[in-house]
Amino acid sequence: ALQKKEAMDVICSQCEKCHAECVVADPGKAQVLAESCLGQTLLYEGEKYEILLAGVYQKENAVVALNALKVLDTLGFASTPEQKKAGMKHTVWNGRFTVLCTEPLFVVDGAHNPAAADMLEDSVRKYFKGRKLFFIMGVFRDKDYPYIIRKLCPYAEQIITIETPDNPRALPAQELAEEVKKCNPHVQAADSIPDAVDKIFAMAGREDVILSFGSLSFIGEITTIVKTQEEKNS
Repeated sequence: ALQKKEAMDVICSQCEKCHAECVVADPGKAQVLAESCLGQTLLYEGEKYEILLAGVYQKENAVVALNALKVLDTLGFASTPEQKKAGMKHTVWNGRFTVLCTEPLFVVDGAHNPAAADMLEDSVRKYFKGRKLFFIMGVFRDKDYPYIIRKLCPYAEQIITIETPDNPRALPAQELAEEVKKCNPHVQAADSIPDAVDKIFAMAGREDVILSFGSLSFIGEITTIVKTQEEKNS
């Protein structure tokens, strides 16, 4: 994808050394026709593509993928327009702005560094303006979690902090809660991940939004807990 000049200079230089063509995908050439936290429809080079991936950065990923397919077409690995559209439509990326249930809306995102926090903030501002937000947050102590906290925690009504079990890199939930208090006093530490999910569901109304983020390490457990609760309530 099109990068900042400093990065593009390095990439182009390396391509020259390897005698490789540098194909640059420009996301600015794609138009978003419709979007929500459940997916989006893009218009790119005269064709419409539906993707199930939400998040403002997914337009860029889609355009990169379509350009890669275009290059493969020229190398003898052709795909039809219908195949391209079907591939885009059925692509999933669990843990990247993934909706687990809708009442309340429960979203998990593995954002664990400043760049990911910036993109997640953009998505929060775009999709959830005017809605009450409730966070579950857990981080590794070797990540820049103060930055993530500053970018995202001011948006929340309430925040529950968690610690990834059996991982020496995990920041204790109470320690994380103390850091969060510096920018949002409405925070409490959970005893466990199931405890955090129970607490957050008790706080959030059906029209509110729950967002879990800070690490990819606990997304699987939270997904299982939420899906199990949803099945019991259905």
